[in-house]
Amino acid sequence: MQFLNPGSLWLLLLGFIPVLLYLFRRRSKKIKVPTLVFFKTLAQEHQESAWLRRLKKLLSFILTMLMLMIAVFVLSRFIVRQDDADQYRTVVILLDRSASMDVRDQSGETRMDAAKRILKERLKKVPEEVGVALIVYDVRPEVIQPRTLKRRELLSRLDGVETRPMAERTDSAIETATMIAGLDSPSAIWHASDHPVVKVDTSVTGEVTTAGDEVPGDGETLLPVAESEKEMSPVIHELNLALPEATNAGITAFQLRPVPLEYSRYDAYVQVALNADSIVSAKVRLNVSVGGIPTQFRELDLTPGERSGITFRLNGSRGQAVRVWLEAEGDVFSLDDQVSLPLPEIEPLIAAWIRPDETEDPYTRVALSSIQETGTFELLKGSPDVWPLREKVDAVIFDGWMPADWPTDIPVIVINPPGSSGPVQAKKLESPIPYESVGVENEEHPVLFRVSSGRIALAQTATFEVRGSLETLWTAGKDPVLAAGEVAGQRIVIMGFSPGKSDRLPLTASFPILMGNALFWCVNQRDLSGESRLFSTGELAPVSGTSITWTGIEDGQARKRILPLSSDIIEMNRVGNWETDTGVRGASFLLSAMESDLPVRSPDENGNAEYFTVESGIAGNLKLWLLSSLVLVLLLESWLFHRFAVY
Repeated sequence: MQFLNPGSLWLLLLGFIPVLLYLFRRRSKKIKVPTLVFFKTLAQEHQESAWLRRLKKLLSFILTMLMLMIAVFVLSRFIVRQDDADQYRTVVILLDRSASMDVRDQSGETRMDAAKRILKERLKKVPEEVGVALIVYDVRPEVIQPRTLKRRELLSRLDGVETRPMAERTDSAIETATMIAGLDSPSAIWHASDHPVVKVDTSVTGEVTTAGDEVPGDGETLLPVAESEKEMSPVIHELNLALPEATNAGITAFQLRPVPLEYSRYDAYVQVALNADSIVSAKVRLNVSVGGIPTQFRELDLTPGERSGITFRLNGSRGQAVRVWLEAEGDVFSLDDQVSLPLPEIEPLIAAWIRPDETEDPYTRVALSSIQETGTFELLKGSPDVWPLREKVDAVIFDGWMPADWPTDIPVIVINPPGSSGPVQAKKLESPIPYESVGVENEEHPVLFRVSSGRIALAQTATFEVRGSLETLWTAGKDPVLAAGEVAGQRIVIMGFSPGKSDRLPLTASFPILMGNALFWCVNQRDLSGESRLFSTGELAPVSGTSITWTGIEDGQARKRILPLSSDIIEMNRVGNWETDTGVRGASFLLSAMESDLPVRSPDENGNAEYFTVESGIAGNLKLWLLSSLVLVLLLESWLFHRFAVY
């Protein structure tokens, strides 16, 4: 209990007045009257014993003193402490509105609804003199209500918060809440989420305090700061909204790319995961359809915390919708169960092939020509005299020659380098060295996709250094003969051999595939297929036009919404496919391993949630309770004494 305005307690001295009136009562006077008929009738209606009259007088005195005390307590702003909220000048509510907050419990209540209900109960126990701010967050934080003393305005803003189909970033949200809490210390942060903060880091000392460490209070996490600022450091109270039990399988990654050298064929990669806190394993069925027609399915057995990647081949034409969705028994979160994307039309890649002489390497020409036949590649040929190029190209192939001024704005493939230039540090061998086989350093690299490295025999014509982020893919003896990587943001592939002088390389299918992989990897195929792009929700996408049409699933049916565009950047805040009035298309889905990995609430020894809960009882500022009690006392005093006319 505490009085916020104890200076008004001196008004209790007014209680001496009813005490004096009670102790010093006037004596009765004898008065002669002409008749006693009226008084005899009145005495018959109110015949009472002497002890009952004394008891009623005492009760009247007690009620009078009680009314005085209640009035003084109201003026002194009497509060009852049930938690430590009144210790602070500021309370910052940090509310998670990410996709997983839409998960429902057995009663049908979402995690967001549960958070609102509990926070409202907690706010009732916070004194009105404590300022409260409201911050919501998903991939980025947003201040919904700055610090205010107006509870109605705050509750109205709290009621308007809705979940968004995005992943959460707790670190930036905690940083924002800490900044606002520090404006008026001492302060506290109420973090309401189904993903409680595991650890909190600050830039003051670099120390970390985890939620499991010993902290000065149930469910509190102190932000580590310097000794001189400990009093200013906010305290984090966790409101753990996770379900007691949860099983969820979701799609956490998806990639679609065209197959090199094959028309209208695509490779799709899907990653499926089961949440680590699931108490049982799950059998998942992954379904695939193209153009609305089911084409294949896969069945997987996942253990808790397991992630499994699947690659499959698709056949289709431009504009057909590829839909991938999974089914799992007991799944409580449906937002991460499907992905759909229109098959893109691949814009032709334009590359320049520059050789120092007019005689072309016939094997390199055949390999590049085979890529041209797929319709995804256009080739410009020339000698060093045409360098620098006037035409805009997506990539350049230096075959046996390199310019003195290295280009830094386009990807480069170097075949048989004659020397050093720019990031390529090479030395030409006097005579080619034949090798019957090559060593593979990274078979998983995209440049080696579907390349039969074990059947390769080549002739090394140059040695070069692998520096920076360049990665060796093939070795001949101890020297690298194939490397790929990025240097200052530029993708480079180096081939230290001559295809025409090699034995088992130019006449195999591996060399055209190798050239195609190198070209498409250098240019980054996602940029080429920009007409149709897949984003994770929360990302910012470049668009053009005046309106955008979203197509999503609502209540089991496909629905379209047309929204205006006010800029050339739009936030992916919905799930579904979209298209602008200028023809730019794309899709947006959750694709978040963190959101799909639903945690569960850990019970303590008493079976209660491990972080703060709502306590029952009366707490906070008791002004309304005291005024209500005053009215009840007045009504009771009127009913007992005025109705029966004690005096």
